[in-house]
Amino acid sequence: MNLGNKKKKKFNRYTGLLLIMVVVFSLLINQMFNLQVIHGDEYFARANVEFIKNIDNAAPRGEIMDAKGNILATSLQSYNLIYVDTTESRKEIYTTIDKVEALLEKSGEEINDTFSLKTDPFRFEFNSDDPDFIRSAELRWKKDRGINDYLFNTIMREKTGKSKIADLNESETNELDELILDFTPEETYYYLISFYNLYEPLEPTPEEKKAYALKDGREIHEELLKVFDWDTIRSYLLIRDSIRMESYSGSKAVTLVSNMSEASAFTFMQQLSFLPGIDVETNPIRFYPYGPMAAHVLGYLNPVPAKKKDYYLERGYDISKDYIGIQGIESAYENRLKGSKGVSTVEVDKNGRTVSELFELETYPGSTVQLTLDLDLQHTAEQALKDIIIRYSEEDTKHAIAGYFQDSSNATRGAVIAMDINTGNVLAMASYPSYDPNIFAVPGRLTTEIYKEIFTPDYKTFAEELIQEKNIRVPVEEGSNVTRPATVDDLFRTGDEGNLEDNNDLYAKPLFNYATQGLVPSGSTFKIVTGLAALEEGVITANTIIRDTGSFSNDKTGTPITNEGGGSYGNTDLAKAIAKSSNVYFSDVGYRLYQAKGLNALAEWAWKLGLGHDPEEPLHSTTGIEIRESIYGNVYNHYGKVELTKKLFMFDVVEFLRAGRSRTSDYGPTFTPLDIGIDNSEIETIEKAKENIKVKIRESLDISLEEANNYIRKDFDEVIESLTTVIQEYILLLPEEEAAGLETAKRYAEELANLIVFDKSTEIISPRNVLNSSLGQGDNQVTLLQVTNALAAIANGGTRYKTNLVSRILDAEGNVIQENEPVILEETGITKATVDALLEGLHDSTKPGGGAYSVFKDFPIESGGKTGTATWKTNQEEFGRAAFGVYTAVAPIENPEIVVAAIVYDVTRGSFVAPISLAVMEEYFEDQLEAEFPDYQRQFDYDSPEPTTNYVEPGEETPLNEEESMEQESEEENTP
Repeated sequence: MNLGNKKKKKFNRYTGLLLIMVVVFSLLINQMFNLQVIHGDEYFARANVEFIKNIDNAAPRGEIMDAKGNILATSLQSYNLIYVDTTESRKEIYTTIDKVEALLEKSGEEINDTFSLKTDPFRFEFNSDDPDFIRSAELRWKKDRGINDYLFNTIMREKTGKSKIADLNESETNELDELILDFTPEETYYYLISFYNLYEPLEPTPEEKKAYALKDGREIHEELLKVFDWDTIRSYLLIRDSIRMESYSGSKAVTLVSNMSEASAFTFMQQLSFLPGIDVETNPIRFYPYGPMAAHVLGYLNPVPAKKKDYYLERGYDISKDYIGIQGIESAYENRLKGSKGVSTVEVDKNGRTVSELFELETYPGSTVQLTLDLDLQHTAEQALKDIIIRYSEEDTKHAIAGYFQDSSNATRGAVIAMDINTGNVLAMASYPSYDPNIFAVPGRLTTEIYKEIFTPDYKTFAEELIQEKNIRVPVEEGSNVTRPATVDDLFRTGDEGNLEDNNDLYAKPLFNYATQGLVPSGSTFKIVTGLAALEEGVITANTIIRDTGSFSNDKTGTPITNEGGGSYGNTDLAKAIAKSSNVYFSDVGYRLYQAKGLNALAEWAWKLGLGHDPEEPLHSTTGIEIRESIYGNVYNHYGKVELTKKLFMFDVVEFLRAGRSRTSDYGPTFTPLDIGIDNSEIETIEKAKENIKVKIRESLDISLEEANNYIRKDFDEVIESLTTVIQEYILLLPEEEAAGLETAKRYAEELANLIVFDKSTEIISPRNVLNSSLGQGDNQVTLLQVTNALAAIANGGTRYKTNLVSRILDAEGNVIQENEPVILEETGITKATVDALLEGLHDSTKPGGGAYSVFKDFPIESGGKTGTATWKTNQEEFGRAAFGVYTAVAPIENPEIVVAAIVYDVTRGSFVAPISLAVMEEYFEDQLEAEFPDYQRQFDYDSPEPTTNYVEPGEETPLNEEESMEQESEEENTP
């Protein structure tokens, strides 16, 4: 027996296996200890982040309905295609995108293109035409993508010697912002190609990755183009960007496609196992069953604007996907309509799909907002407005009136409002042109073509066509009788960014609410206010006779004021003056008001009616309407005239001194020119001296109301003395060689004093201002809403109500939670005798010889009205403009219920607009007409509007509603 050999065989294969197992298990135990004990918290957190996701559940937005319960805005259930980012799904993201694109192409769907950076050509689109908004949005967009850091590190760091953006001072920060804005869309595109490592779809090896890391975005893009087309590359960029932006708001899903069809959603559900990270969710979307109907009242939805990002983040919005109300009721009642969103905390698998729900906070629908609008009345108002605009802009465009020709071919915009006289409730409000708010409700519907039409119209082409069509000519120089063909620059101003700006209000803007935002002279419709003020101030009675000889003037009022067409009306009382729209009568009345009560006599009564307001008060709404309106309305008043003159006069002063031509000289320079214009000089003292001259000029125009009413101007010698001092201080700062060739300071002061005292001061204190205002011209600029509200206050006896669009708010169960009762803003104190006299004049306008007789002669319900033809500028034809047409109506005249006001820009005269008011009256009194006047044939009888059940793309066939669909099925069943 060999014991030695036996000992040697103790370490056999079993022992070795045992040792190996001990080592392996030791390593496993060590690793488990490392994972669970040493780094347990870290990996636990990482697992939670990776596989636990918060999914927002959008709440159905509250409905908006009309006064009778017709739904104007609602929420429909739809399907969204979402991507949930995980480590595993990220590995195959580009392959997944390709598969998704292929499936979408088959189904006719597209990935949401919410990416503001567009190509072909490179540009940004921020859904706005407001330059300040666009600037802010572009800065925010680029900073969110690190372009500020990139430009700081490549340019500003070395220039400033500072290591962080936070260390920059205000001037340096502004300089960096300008660098960011100067970073072109094309540069941004290639920067993002590099920023997002978009070489990854090429599946590079580790060595190739290192090589790509050294390339710039343009070089990477060239490599990508060898394999992919432009659209594919941009879709990769779009989705990578969406994932990054979504990551700022937590681990949420990225919405790739919104509002998918049910068939498309089902297709994707079948393919989910082959699409890592992709899932389908249900989601409510905004829907407007009547399309453009009441769009300017309703408003529309849009993503959260960049400049309001922090505001909405604090209120729980997901700024990467939530939509908010923009304009209209959608905006004004955002807090009521939005509802409370829910959140689902879910566990997902490695492909990003939900395996279990850990927590759910349920959604709660938004409140319902019920409007004061009547759907049928709204429809009639919109159709009548549209028909009149099309008629006079496209069909009946040339007019021979009162011996001269007028062109209404640019009568492309306007508005109409119907209001309940005794409550202030708006029954209809239409603005033309309009838009379909459905295009903003879902990403992708706002096509490039629609975007350009709404936000970046081609003003250049429009101007060229307008100039040719209307043969627009302008003087070769100011005051010359020699003319030349107009150019684009004559009609549109070039802005700081080189873009054309519509400063002459030529182009019809779909998003602009001409009913509440358009400031216009009200023309002869204002004569009702003039008559009211004259009656209440006792300068006339309803029976006062004024001899209308066809002209009014005196030594204080300048050139004669005549009636349109040069006619005369003989002995005229108030009713006849209103019916005939006598300029002579109301000029005489305006002068009497001036003599009795001074320059502000008319304005003070206009303010009581909500037409503008006292400029010494803070800016505020005079109507109280819930949606956006212009609050800059103005009726001529002395304070406003002084401030307006100061503002506009400074441009004249600079040019006057530069020209070196005396106010009384028509030929050649009469003094050495002096430049006090802004030139951004680095010499601060010189710029300050220029400003001191302007301050003294403005002070010389400070004429009190008491002085103006007594026709007192600033003392001529005192003006010269004050100006001589500041001009001398300026000249002494100039280089010696420049100052040597100038006139004396006193000479310049004398030239300016002549201009200030004898021209501008006379203009300020002239009673001609009151006369112009008495006809609704001059400095008068009001909105159609203010005109409507004012006439309602007169017609109801003097009570001015707050204007209402919303009657009540209901909760999700239909319970009333807020009822809006009529609110009195002011009791004007108008006497019944005044009201009766004015209503008589309005009534006479619809009788034989009145301005509206031809339109209302067959309408059996007694009504009243007033035409208005308001001039934009005395030389408006040089800008392609024509007179506004305005018509205001009230009915029934014996006990007024409704006021209707309509306006069409550039239509040339008010009588052309009167049919719009008739159409609204016919619809409002429909039941009464049928019951009491069954033989009356309506001139305007539009079919009732029908809602659709889903959005229809432009050019597609309108889907049938439920009733029509059933009728069609029945017909098909009975067809052999």
